[in-house]
Amino acid sequence: MYFTNALIASFSLAALVSAGPLVERRAAFTLQNGKDAQALNAKFKGLSASSPCTDGENACINGAFAQCANGKFVTTPCAGGLTCVALPLVNSKGTSITCDTEADAKTRIAASGATGGLFGRDLEERAEFTLANGQDAQALNAKFQTLSASSSCTDGENACVNGAFAQCVGGQFQTTPCAGATQCFALPLVNSRGTSLTCDTQADAEARIAQTGATGGLNGKRSLEARAATAPPACAAKGKRSDRLTRRSESGIAKRIAQNDLGAVAQSWQDLCLKSGGDTQTGDPCVQLAGINGINALLANSDPCAQQDNADAMIDFAKSNGVTNKDALIANAVSYAKHPRNALNIDGTVPSTPFCQKAPKNAELKGVTRAQLDGVNPGLFGSPALGVFAFGDPRTCPFGKTPDVSTCSCK
Repeated sequence: MYFTNALIASFSLAALVSAGPLVERRAAFTLQNGKDAQALNAKFKGLSASSPCTDGENACINGAFAQCANGKFVTTPCAGGLTCVALPLVNSKGTSITCDTEADAKTRIAASGATGGLFGRDLEERAEFTLANGQDAQALNAKFQTLSASSSCTDGENACVNGAFAQCVGGQFQTTPCAGATQCFALPLVNSRGTSLTCDTQADAEARIAQTGATGGLNGKRSLEARAATAPPACAAKGKRSDRLTRRSESGIAKRIAQNDLGAVAQSWQDLCLKSGGDTQTGDPCVQLAGINGINALLANSDPCAQQDNADAMIDFAKSNGVTNKDALIANAVSYAKHPRNALNIDGTVPSTPFCQKAPKNAELKGVTRAQLDGVNPGLFGSPALGVFAFGDPRTCPFGKTPDVSTCSCK
C-alpha cells in the first residue's frame, strides 16, 4: 500500500504538467483550489518529522515529500532544484502534493486567481526595500561571476566564488564548498534592508529574487540573454514543430507543452518492478524510479542527465539478483530514456530541452536519444535553471554528436 500511495501523490504531477494556467477558463472551484493549496503550504511550514500524524496522511516537511506510517512521518527528498508543495488541481476540486520548482508552484497558484504566493501572503504588500534588496542581490551575483580564488580581497570580505562560500583571510579568499546540489548565492533579505550569502539551489534562489519584483534572474541579465539568443537561420527555417499541443495564456504566449502520459510512464515501471521477483524493498526501486525520480527527471528544470541516470538505475535493478523479467524491465528503461521532457516558456519562447553530455553507464542506453516535444523551438534550447541558448552549443545535441548550425542537425 505504501508504494501505491506514494506513487499516486507523484502522479498528480502528470495532470499538472499537461494543463497550463488557462486563466480565462477558470472553473467554479479553481480559486478555492488555489486558496486551499496556500493553506496547506502554510500548515506544512509548521510541521517537522516528529509532528504527530495519521497513517496515510501526506504532507511536505522541510521541502521533502512526507507520508505518515505507524504514526510517524517518513520523508522522501525531492530531486535537485525541486521542493515539495501543495498545488491546486486543474480539472476538479481539490489539491495535490508533489515536487516542483518554487517558481512554477507560485505560477500555478497564481493561475487559480489566488493572490499571495505559496502561503497566501499578499505580494502587493512588499516593503519599500524589497525590490532594492532583489536588485542588490542580482548585482552581487553578477560581481561574483567575475571572481576567482586568486582575486584580490579585503580581510573579512565574504563572497561566492565558483559556487562556494568564500571569506577573505590574509588578502586571499578561503572557500568552503556548499553541500549536495546547492551553490553559494547572494539572496535578498525579507524583513529588513540588505542581502545575505548562503547555499541554495539555483531554482530557489531565482524564485526568491523574482519575488522581490526584480527581473532578469540571478544576476539581472537572464531576460536579456534569453531575448538575445537567436536560432541559426537553418533552424529558424524549420520553424516550430506542430504546436497543436501548446497551451496558451490570455496573452497568447505558450506557457508549457502538454504531456498527458507521465502517470502511465511511471505506472508501467512500477507494475513491472513489483512483479519482478527482485529486491523491491531496498531503496524502494518500484516507487523511487517511477513516480518520484522518474517523473522529477522529466520536468523542464531537471538536470539534463537526470533522466539518463534514472534509466541507468532502472537497468541496474533489472540486472539485480532474483529478477525474472529482466528483458521487459530493460525495454521499459530504454523507452523511458527516449521519452521527451516537459518544456516551459522562458521569456517568450518554449525552448527544446538540453541533452546530457556524458556517456550512460549501461550499454543498453548507448546511442539512445531523448525525443523533443512537438511545439518546442528547434533552434533554441534551455531551462529555467540554465537560461536560453542557441543551437550550436554542445548541449543542443545528444552525447557523442556535434551540432551543425548550417543544417540545424546533429552529426
